[in-house]
Amino acid sequence: MSQIDRYKGKFELVATGDSLIFQKISLFKSQGFLDVRDIIKNADAAFNNFETIIPGDKGVPRYKRDATAWMTSPRYVLDELKWMGFNLFSLANNHSMDYSEPGLIETIKAFDEAGVVHAGTGRNLSDARRPSYLNTEKARLSLIAIDTSDNDGPAGESLGIIPGRSGINPLRYETIIRLPESEFNKLNEVSRALDLPDAIEDKLNFLGHNFEVNDVANVVTKPYEPDRVGNLRSISQARKNSDFVIVSIHNHIKRRLGRAYFDDKIEYLSEFVEIFARDAIDAGADVILGHGHHCLNGIEIYNGCPIFYGLGNFISQSYDSNPKPYDWYEARGLHEKYKLDENEIDLQPSLSGEEEKRKIRRLTTSVIANIKFNNEKAEEVLLYPIELIKNDIQGGRPSLAKGSNAEEILDRLSRLSADYGTKMKIEKGIGKIII
Repeated sequence: MSQIDRYKGKFELVATGDSLIFQKISLFKSQGFLDVRDIIKNADAAFNNFETIIPGDKGVPRYKRDATAWMTSPRYVLDELKWMGFNLFSLANNHSMDYSEPGLIETIKAFDEAGVVHAGTGRNLSDARRPSYLNTEKARLSLIAIDTSDNDGPAGESLGIIPGRSGINPLRYETIIRLPESEFNKLNEVSRALDLPDAIEDKLNFLGHNFEVNDVANVVTKPYEPDRVGNLRSISQARKNSDFVIVSIHNHIKRRLGRAYFDDKIEYLSEFVEIFARDAIDAGADVILGHGHHCLNGIEIYNGCPIFYGLGNFISQSYDSNPKPYDWYEARGLHEKYKLDENEIDLQPSLSGEEEKRKIRRLTTSVIANIKFNNEKAEEVLLYPIELIKNDIQGGRPSLAKGSNAEEILDRLSRLSADYGTKMKIEKGIGKIII
């Protein structure tokens, strides 16, 4: 329970997903775009995931063998997002360390100088994991921002004379492969034959993978305990010092298992994210804002608190102008073919037909969530469908969806949310969840 008197009136938080922004947007005046801006500016607070960095002339590209992009943006894009009405930002994502620690530090400095609240990165683990606070006329909000990949540059804590490491606030995970007893015993025999450790109490670590006995074969994930405990401690601290606690989770880990990445069925979300999201609510969070895999996923209402497992893209401008380091070409055997004056190599994933249309539709449609609080609790969620303008080279900005396009987006989100037992009404092109 909170140790302060929490705000008792009405409060509105607007939340959006990923912004890959590299160009100005304030010069556009189309009505659908201005409608989006109005929704954001009319709220008491507005959240966005800033999925790029502002390194200036600092840093060097971090080695990422299988990556498709290294994000860099000019300083003015932060002013553009402030113009939209945003005042809460997550900086913890898979591009936070694209230009190594100096690039991250310059990004943090840019946000500090702009006077906006940000969370999820820092000069060491305590700095990255600590809550950040936004004071508004009505209430005080706290934000804890998290990234789930152990390859995205997790921050490290200092110890004695050993300095800490700059990076993101991590929520790493453990993978457990479950096998029927007969198959498990065969694997244990192989482990013995290779003079590897034997199974203990129906558990076996074989070549770095954890196996357990189970009735059916499957793969499950669970939060890495030190990260789970550390983040829950930050949430508990935030609960004591703010009216509303917001937890942002940037996640790219899905249950693919050979299936298409852009299939949006709920079972593709890894269990450890669901487990932690519910733990976070129990620790004092009021709302969980998930993003990262660039397409919508379901909404769960847990103990009266909304969990958004995937808010999709909000701004997705072309990042082709961001140059790729030499390592990217070398990893694909293209380093000898590449010439600066004839850069025509394009290895982006290519689909065709209905699969390509499905992928594009998932990437260019999402929602703006308006969470309405009253007397300390969330009582209603409004969902405004948006489409990302994609018909010209200056595309990627959001526009309020109308008519059948709006219905299609909300119908899809309603189906995904139904898998969590969440009921959504659709009225006049707006989704509504009563809590």
